Amino acid sequence: MRRLLAAVGLFIGLTCIAVGQEPRPGSAKAALPETTRQSFAPESSTPDNGLNTKAELEQGNQFFRSANYARAIESYRRVIALDPSFFQAHYNLGIAYVDARQYREALKTFEKALALKPNAPAVLRYLGLIHHEQQEFEPAAGYFSKWILLEPNSVEALTGLGAAQSRLGKYAEAENNFRKALAIDSNSYEAVIGLCLSLSASGQDEPAREVCTKSTQLKPDAVLGHYILGQTYLNLRQYQHSLTSLTRAEELSPRDGFIQNTLGLTYFNFENYEKAVDKFQLAIHLTPGLAEAHTGLGSSYLKLKRYREAADTFRHAIDLEPASTIAHMNLAVTCLEMNQRDCALEQYGALQRLDPILAEQLSKRLFRNRVITAPVSQPRGESKQP
Repeated sequence: MRRLLAAVGLFIGLTCIAVGQEPRPGSAKAALPETTRQSFAPESSTPDNGLNTKAELEQGNQFFRSANYARAIESYRRVIALDPSFFQAHYNLGIAYVDARQYREALKTFEKALALKPNAPAVLRYLGLIHHEQQEFEPAAGYFSKWILLEPNSVEALTGLGAAQSRLGKYAEAENNFRKALAIDSNSYEAVIGLCLSLSASGQDEPAREVCTKSTQLKPDAVLGHYILGQTYLNLRQYQHSLTSLTRAEELSPRDGFIQNTLGLTYFNFENYEKAVDKFQLAIHLTPGLAEAHTGLGSSYLKLKRYREAADTFRHAIDLEPASTIAHMNLAVTCLEMNQRDCALEQYGALQRLDPILAEQLSKRLFRNRVITAPVSQPRGESKQP
């Protein structure tokens, strides 16, 4: 498995928003920067027209601290109407929009704040975070890069850039930035888990194992590190270690369909097909649209010679992911076991379009079963890699 499944979705929230350790929307803690946090506290200067804007701004802050974001937004907008050049009002309004989950409004507001102070790291930070949260990774990377130009030793900025680059598939660049962050703070959990994910996604399983292990040591109760470590052990075919890590992830997040799916894969490789069935069924119950779990369940049924259940499950997997070559291949094998030649030929046709090499392998089995008159030899220059 060379993709991060949907764990990457968790990475967005856990790593990117955690870059600056800002509370998430709905947190009991106020996200407004404190004056003691100089790196993120814009100047709180008061405009010349004085008391009205200052009082209105403070009223907005009070509404914000009580999590009344709608009223806070109203107050900040009134301040801006009185003085459009008041940077602090734009900045606080942007944060209020973030906590109200009005991300598009937040982006527009922070862009206005940036026009007032082009070199404000705090604004660049939020623009990067919000774009990342919205899965807009190119602009996120751009803002994090600008932040780094202003604060080259910011672990948070380097980690944010690495997270965006990882999502863009720029794994070498992401690894470089995560390692820069770790050179500054070797115990930054966000940088460690980001590097863990990036190494795993790029197929560097042995280095990923070492880094992911460190992430579980830094935060033993963080599910993501245990999950990616378990997946990495699975890629390395160290199934007992995989089971140990995934079981810990399951303890921390028992209703996560992706964890259950990877447990199913591990039990399948242990040849414990009954247990694999249990885990794949639970994964499907928790995450019905996870095609990989349907394919795993069908493969387990096939091993247990429960052919009708296997065929139905593979068909469902193909409905969810029509390009799943494994589902097509295993459905063809299942159809052959049930002596359903037309079904097997239909899957053979699908594989010829999707993966000629796998279709060639299937053709040999079809020939042995006298479904076709001769196996097909695929010209190597035209083949697709699985």
